[in-house]
Amino acid sequence: MLKKIKKVETTVNGVNKLVKPCFTNDILPSTFVKALESVNEAVGPFVPLVTMITTLTKELAKAYENVQYNKKTCGILVNRVEAAEVAIKGLMRQKEEYIEQFLNQDYYESFERFVICLEKIKEFFYEISQLSKVEKFFTSSNIKEDFQNIIKEFDSCSNDLNLAISITTNEQMNKYLTIIHSDMIEVKKFLDNVEGGITSIDNNINEIICKINNIENQNNKIIEQNNKILEYGDKSKSLNFTPLNKEINNIYSLNEQVNNNQNFKLEAKRIESSELKDSSQFVIRKGTRVTIQKKVYQAMDVACKPIMNDVESIQKYLAILEKLKICPHIIQFYGLSEMYEKKMMIFEWAEYGTLRELYIKFDNKITWEAKISIARDICRGLAFLHSVNILHHDLRCENILIAEKMHPKISNFYFSREFNDATHPIDNINDMIHWLAPEKLRCISTEQNSEDNEYQEERYTIQCEIFSFGMLLWELCFQRKPYEDMTMTEIQRHVLDGNRETLDDGSCSNPIQEEYYSIIKLAWEQEPSLRPGIHHLFNMLQKSYENHINKYSLFHPTIMNMNFDIDNPSIAPLTPFNEGLRANRAHNYEKAWKCFEEHANAGKILAKYWQGRYYFEGKFVEKNFMKAKELFKEAADGKNADAQLYYAFCLISKNENNDYDNILKYLKMSAKQNNAIALYSLGKLYFYGKKNINPDKNKGIHYLKRAALRHHSKAEEFLRENNISICKF
Repeated sequence: MLKKIKKVETTVNGVNKLVKPCFTNDILPSTFVKALESVNEAVGPFVPLVTMITTLTKELAKAYENVQYNKKTCGILVNRVEAAEVAIKGLMRQKEEYIEQFLNQDYYESFERFVICLEKIKEFFYEISQLSKVEKFFTSSNIKEDFQNIIKEFDSCSNDLNLAISITTNEQMNKYLTIIHSDMIEVKKFLDNVEGGITSIDNNINEIICKINNIENQNNKIIEQNNKILEYGDKSKSLNFTPLNKEINNIYSLNEQVNNNQNFKLEAKRIESSELKDSSQFVIRKGTRVTIQKKVYQAMDVACKPIMNDVESIQKYLAILEKLKICPHIIQFYGLSEMYEKKMMIFEWAEYGTLRELYIKFDNKITWEAKISIARDICRGLAFLHSVNILHHDLRCENILIAEKMHPKISNFYFSREFNDATHPIDNINDMIHWLAPEKLRCISTEQNSEDNEYQEERYTIQCEIFSFGMLLWELCFQRKPYEDMTMTEIQRHVLDGNRETLDDGSCSNPIQEEYYSIIKLAWEQEPSLRPGIHHLFNMLQKSYENHINKYSLFHPTIMNMNFDIDNPSIAPLTPFNEGLRANRAHNYEKAWKCFEEHANAGKILAKYWQGRYYFEGKFVEKNFMKAKELFKEAADGKNADAQLYYAFCLISKNENNDYDNILKYLKMSAKQNNAIALYSLGKLYFYGKKNINPDKNKGIHYLKRAALRHHSKAEEFLRENNISICKF
C-alpha cells in the first residue's frame, strides 16, 4: 500500500502543477479530466477503509436496538461512531479540497489507526452490552479508565484526520463517567439479585435449591447485599462484581456455532423407553396441540410430550432446549425417547400445569405477594434467554409452567429463535395476537379473505418481547386473556391506536398493585425505544418483592401454600368480578348486580360505575337518577373514563341550566383516556358552541378527528359530510 500511495503521489504531484493554472484560460479540458482521474486515484486506497467504517457503524447501530445492559454507555459510543461516519462522508464528498491530505502517507496511517480505534470501540461495546461477556467488564476495577482511554484515542485520531467532530471536554467526560457509574449500579443490582438462576457459580441445580432453602444462608446473603447497596452511592469506590456462570459463555458460543454453521450437528440425549417408569398415578394432560403423559425417569416425575414434526426438522428447536437446562427458571429438557411407536420429548413435570390453568382454577384468589414473586422469576428466566441470545417469541401465561413450590418455568419454545434469525410466517396468529407488540401487529393482515401472507416480514426484537412480557404481567394480574371479547381486527385497531387493556388505577388498594401497574405501563409503551431493558424491569420487580415480602424467608407462606384460604369456612370470598361482567352480557342482571354490589362495597371503582349503570338504566333495580349520578361521580373521580362520560351527561339539564364548566371538565377527563364518545361530544360542543362555550371550529375538528380515528361512526360521517380529512391534524 505504501508503494501505491507514493506512486499516486508522484503522479498527482505532476498534475498538481497543472491544477493550479486550471483557473486560467489556457488550461485544456483534457488536462482537467486527468486531474480529476488522479484525484480519484489518490482517494482510492482510502475507499476500503471508509467502507469498513460504514459497515462497522451500521453493525453498532443495529446492535444498539437490542442492547439490554449498560444502554446509556453504549449510546455514548454509538453517537461518537456515527458522528465519525458523518464527518468522513463529508470529507469524501469534498475530496478535491483535501487532495494534499489524501496524498500524505502519514494521513493514510492515521486513517488506519482510526479504523483500529473504532474496532476497539466495537469490542468494548459488545463486552459491556452482553450478559454472556459482561464478566470481564465488571471484574475490572479500571472500567472508567478504559472508557476514558478509548474516548481520548478516538478524539486524537479525529484530530489527526481533521474531522469535523467536537473533542470531548473535561466537563463532558465527567458527564460520561456519571452515566457509566449509573449503568454499573443498575447492572450490579440486577446481577446481585438475579443470581439464583443466571449468575450462580454452582452448576448443580439440586445444590442450588438446597442453598436457596437454607434460611441462614439467605439471611447472610441479604445482609451482604444490603451492605453492597450502601456503597452504590459512593462514586469513588470500585465495584467488585460476582463472576458470571461460565456456562453462559459456553451456551452463547454454542448458540453462535449453531446459528452460523448449517453443518453443525447438535443432537439431544437419547432416553431408552425402558428408563421411563409408570407413575404411582396415571396422569395425562391435554394441551393445545398434544396430550402429555406423566412418567418417572431416574426417580423424577417427567412429562412425555409427543413430537408432531419430523425429528430432523426440529433439530434447532431441540438444540435450544438442550442449551437452556442450566437455568432453573426454564423448563428442564432431559432428552428424546420413544413410546407407543411415537417420538417423545421428555421434560420435567410441572405439578400445577400452566400459569393460565392455575389462575383459572384460583380465579381472583392469587395474592399480590404470589403475583410479584411469580412475575419476578419469569423475568429471571427471560433475562437468561436474552443472555444467551435467544428470544422466546410467544410469551403468555399458557407458556409458563408452574412446578413445585409455585416455581414458574418458561416453556414452549416452538417459536424461539436467536436474535439474528430471520422472521418466518406463524400459523397460529389467532392465538398470539393478544400479546403482540404494535410494531408486529402493523404487519398482520386480519382480513379473512385476504390472499396476502397473514404474517408479513417484520423482525421480532427484544422490544417486542418486552411488550409481550408486559401483556403477560397484565394477564397474571387480572387472571384472564387480554382483549378476550375482541376480534383480531378489533385488537389490531385498538393497540395500533395506542390503546391498551384497562388497569383501573383508581382502585389500587395494595402498594404492590400500584408498583406492578407501573411496570406494566413501562413494558407496553407504544414506541419500542421507550420500553425499558429486561434488567430494569427485573430490578423494579425485585425492589417491590423486597419491600413487601418477608426478606428473611425466600418463599412467603402465602405463595407456598397456594390454597388462598379457600377451604376456610369463616371466609366468604368475593364472586369474581369477571363473572359479574359475563352475567351482564348474558342478561342475567340479578347475578350481575349482586356481584357488582359486593365489589362496590369492597371499594372497587369499576363496580361502582356498573352500579351506576344499573340505576341509570333500571336493570334489576328501579331507575334512580340521583343514585346513578352519585355513583358515576364517585367512579369518575376514581379515574374511570366511562363513568366520567356518564357523569358529564348526568350534568346536562333539560331546562338549559347546565353546569358547562363541570360538563367540559369531565368530558375532557374522559377524552384524555381516549373515550370515543367523549371525544365526539367535545368536538360537537366546540364546533357549534353552546351557552357559555364559544365556538372553536379548529378545536372541535381536532376532537372529532380523534373520535373518528377510534372508529366513532358519527364522527366519521360528520367529517365526510364537511369534506374534512381525518389524516391531517
